[in-house]
Amino acid sequence: MSLRISLLVFCILISLAGFSQNTKALSDSLKSQISLFVSMHGDSHKKDYLNIPAREMGGLEDEAFMWSDKFRLESKEEFKNTLGYTTERKIYFNFYFYETELDRQYALKNWMDNFIEGKSIRAARPVRTFQYATPTIILINKQNIIVCSYDCKYYDEDNYDYWKKTLMTYFGDRRETMLIEILCNGPLEWTKNAPDPKVRGLF
Repeated sequence: MSLRISLLVFCILISLAGFSQNTKALSDSLKSQISLFVSMHGDSHKKDYLNIPAREMGGLEDEAFMWSDKFRLESKEEFKNTLGYTTERKIYFNFYFYETELDRQYALKNWMDNFIEGKSIRAARPVRTFQYATPTIILINKQNIIVCSYDCKYYDEDNYDYWKKTLMTYFGDRRETMLIEILCNGPLEWTKNAPDPKVRGLF
């Protein structure tokens, strides 16, 4: 009996060690991809960490992520914004990595109940009007959530599509990544790998 218990404990420890190594590998991989992503934009954008205003994330900041990374990329070139004057574009990025897929699933579930601007959203359901919403691109992977957002005055359809495609290239999986797109004051749409709206469990 004691031999069986010892073998069981040994198997559990081996399993936990493998899980820990896998989580570390995923964490390191995401950090590496973030570095490549920032480096790729080094000629056209300046990265800021300090003195950047917090973005409205709803309840996502209250969830138990393993680590987060937040920064802003500010274009070195000026563009004419929707208010009619030229200025740099300021794009904000929030990365959240979770220790387990289950942690990420619970984070998403709770976030949907207290989403951006305190709004409640439902799986795969579009929102036609979303007061105070700004252009936002959200990637949801097995163990991370990535949010790209910026002010409405910087919105340009081609530029929005550029960030969406680039984020998917660096951080997404076309078969698995759930993608949410939000425009100024709405709409909000689940545009890729949307969950089954009939499923009430975690996803």
